[in-house]
Amino acid sequence: MKLKYSFLYFIFFLSALCPAQNTFFDDLKNQLSKDNISVAEKFKIYNELTEYYRVSDQYSTAEKYVQQQLKLAKNERNYTEEVKALVQDGIIKLNRSEYNKVPQIMDAANTAAHKTNDKIAPLYAAYLNIYYNNTLGNSENTIKLIQNTLPSVEKQPSEILLTAKLNYLLYGIYSELNDAENATKYAQKAVELAQKSGNKNMLSSSYSALAVCYSFRYDKTGNIKDLKLVIEMCKKAVALYDQFPGHVSAHAHAMALLNLANYYLSYPTITPEIRKEIQDKANEILTLTKHTTYNQSLQAGALGILSNLASRDQNDTLSEQYLLKAEQILLTQQPVYYHVMINIVSDLAKLYVKQKNYQKAYEYQTKVTEYNNLLYNEGQAETTKRLEAQYQTKKRESELKVLTEKTSSLKKEKLLYIGLGIIGLIGAFFMFRSYHYKLRYSIEREKKLNTEKHDAEIQVKLQAEEQARLKAEQELLTLQQQKLQSEVLASQLHIQHKNEVLQLLQTKLSDADVNIHTVVKEENRVDNDFERIKFTIQELHPDFFKNINDRAKQKLTPLDLKYCAYVYLGMDTKQIANLLSVEPKSVRMTKYRLKKKFGLDENTALDVFFQSVFSN
Repeated sequence: MKLKYSFLYFIFFLSALCPAQNTFFDDLKNQLSKDNISVAEKFKIYNELTEYYRVSDQYSTAEKYVQQQLKLAKNERNYTEEVKALVQDGIIKLNRSEYNKVPQIMDAANTAAHKTNDKIAPLYAAYLNIYYNNTLGNSENTIKLIQNTLPSVEKQPSEILLTAKLNYLLYGIYSELNDAENATKYAQKAVELAQKSGNKNMLSSSYSALAVCYSFRYDKTGNIKDLKLVIEMCKKAVALYDQFPGHVSAHAHAMALLNLANYYLSYPTITPEIRKEIQDKANEILTLTKHTTYNQSLQAGALGILSNLASRDQNDTLSEQYLLKAEQILLTQQPVYYHVMINIVSDLAKLYVKQKNYQKAYEYQTKVTEYNNLLYNEGQAETTKRLEAQYQTKKRESELKVLTEKTSSLKKEKLLYIGLGIIGLIGAFFMFRSYHYKLRYSIEREKKLNTEKHDAEIQVKLQAEEQARLKAEQELLTLQQQKLQSEVLASQLHIQHKNEVLQLLQTKLSDADVNIHTVVKEENRVDNDFERIKFTIQELHPDFFKNINDRAKQKLTPLDLKYCAYVYLGMDTKQIANLLSVEPKSVRMTKYRLKKKFGLDENTALDVFFQSVFSN
């Protein structure tokens, strides 16, 4: 079941809240200023503070401790601690979507790891590479890297927490792949290891992960016993905050509370006892986040739950107040958390429709469209950055492979020249003794030179093949970008049509005789027609509008271009009239006018003309 206001995602690397002041970690910071503290203890405190502030989204504070740890590690020449600090720095950059800065950090971590005999250092460097691939969405490669690294990590008794993190990553990957069996398997391992490690934030995250896995089973069976298992895991995550004061961040606790409240709403029947639990948890979230920053999403989620309860009581006024307050809170965060905002304004639109306040309903439905567009644009920008990072990574790997092969070839060549030199000295020595040995030396030298020439030709051929492969990858990236442009064209046509229908609906609502159900039914039919052609428009030639503008004898208006796109898709006059809300006669007149603009005679069909344009 998809819960509208829950935050069931990877707490360890997608945090969104700064926690309240924590006496446990305040004590750790105070210990750093003491003179009698050992270097080993300082490193331990730096690791704990960096991890705490990073998962709490306080990246500036986390980076401050990373730099202090790096400085101390270099002064002490402790390369293992240097690698750990670099790994934290790399993860922070990834969480901030600064993908282009991470490869240099990975190189620095690998370099430091090679300077020590400590087996732990390479494992942390490998973890950063795993995290990098997972963030870029390379699920298959991430699984392979974890499977290669995990056996070595499991052999290190001191790295139970790192083992838990790797299992948690596997849970996240299989969860996104809807592989409930494997997701549950690795979530259970993460819980066991987190318990052994003593890290309560990790344990809270692992309990929440196991709750997600059990919810998969409940979604499939609908059995209330499965839902109770989900609730039980959420309660365990919630209980950690009071059981271990100061060890669980306010962020993790608020997340656990919100998840528990949302799962309570999944009960088929909300009893007074369950309702009180839900209300108490929502109010506790609001109290917990009252004096913290960057918590707008959690507060809005809690208010959304309270609005849900008010709606169940038929108290629309109170429900509206909660939703409006949630909207105002979300607007105070930059950038706005669009996922929750869309749910809030959508619920407001539905509420105003229920109250027959159509003006407000239209206003908030417009906001739904606006925030969906902003979320789409944000997602496209993020996808572009990830694709660029993936491309640069593959390019970097190819260049590294070529450089490695070249270095190996140079070593072989150097050895070959040394061998030739030795042979030359030996040949010169024996030249004085026998002409036969001199001739034999010349033949051997000629063979070696031919071998060297052959190796050089092979190297040139390999370089040519590598260049061809890189060119093919660039062409593939270009095709993917063209595909995205086609998808944007499809979405823009659909959104523009929906906006026009909404404007028409607003106009018609002023007429008391209009049957709104008939209008909605007609619009649904048009939506169904549009879905059937949406796939086709995604395959449009990316230079469609440029080409038809070039073929036109007269300047084409934006409306002309829209008609051309619909005709090219094979839509008949009635379909176009329905989409544009005009009479079929108007569509026929426009087609006639377009023929004139393209200099076509009356016997030439527009769709045949467009097909001929793009078949050349």
